[in-house]
Amino acid sequence: MSIKFFYYCTIFCSLLILNSCSHYIPKKHIIENSDNYIVYEKNQLNSDQQCRYNNNDSAINAASIKVISWNNLAGCRQSLKKLAVFIQCDRVQADRSFIELTRNRDLILIQEAYLDQDTLQILKNLGEDYSWDMAVSFIANKKLDIPTGVLTAANAKSLTACPLRTHEPVFPTPKAILFTTYNLKENNHTIIEKKLLIVNIHAVLIGKDYFYKQLNSMAEKIEKHHGPVILAGDFNTMTARSYSKLKHITDKLEMIEVNISPDADKRLKSFMGQRYDFIFYKDLVPVKVQSIDLKETQNGKTSDHNPVFAEFKFIVQ
Repeated sequence: MSIKFFYYCTIFCSLLILNSCSHYIPKKHIIENSDNYIVYEKNQLNSDQQCRYNNNDSAINAASIKVISWNNLAGCRQSLKKLAVFIQCDRVQADRSFIELTRNRDLILIQEAYLDQDTLQILKNLGEDYSWDMAVSFIANKKLDIPTGVLTAANAKSLTACPLRTHEPVFPTPKAILFTTYNLKENNHTIIEKKLLIVNIHAVLIGKDYFYKQLNSMAEKIEKHHGPVILAGDFNTMTARSYSKLKHITDKLEMIEVNISPDADKRLKSFMGQRYDFIFYKDLVPVKVQSIDLKETQNGKTSDHNPVFAEFKFIVQ
């Protein structure tokens, strides 16, 4: 590893820590959604009361489940101007890119979502069929009280939405996982027996013990679900060991990593050859998987991560 590599790592970490001075971790404000804001006390974090429940008849089409998973760098949020040396974009570009890439997707899984008024308007403009839930990692802007975290939008209302927040040993910015479930429908009839579980993760970056703890907690929740599952996000698998741990857990859960082509694989963010972004699935049939290079899109490179797209279908037994 070169001196230049360590130099850039040092700059990046220093800027990230400086940038975190404008952040705070709320005692409340754990999960939000498109219907209204739900606030939970900190002491409810380890109880089932942290989950949002919403019985409804809306459903996702089981014959074609189109997914995008993307860490969009909080939409080039204004508070990250200090990091402009690493990624050049502005907010207008970022918003246009979001609209372009999420069009006609049944499920939109965003890591580092930045829930300001612009984002709320974009989510509203997705259409009346769409709703969203967000697990709040921290408040990215103290002055404006803007939460950031993992956000899942879908063209159906979620039945449940449960957050899981994990602290890191170095950075003062926790990482979150959001678990949401949805009805599935076939020929406009709801499939009563099976619900779709979506797990949207932004994994811990530093500290293998914290990373393992987060994955193990995630696995416990997935294990309790009986039905199809999609697990996707930014896993921050910076080493072969962290990827092996992830694979060990997903294999135990009988989940399969989507088979992405070598060309598409090269587009996805990696560290010394180890990729960060993945999609896993269970009890579903993959139809198509692809990625794109943001530099080749109309709005350019608006994040340091390129998105992953996948399409699945659920076959009723």
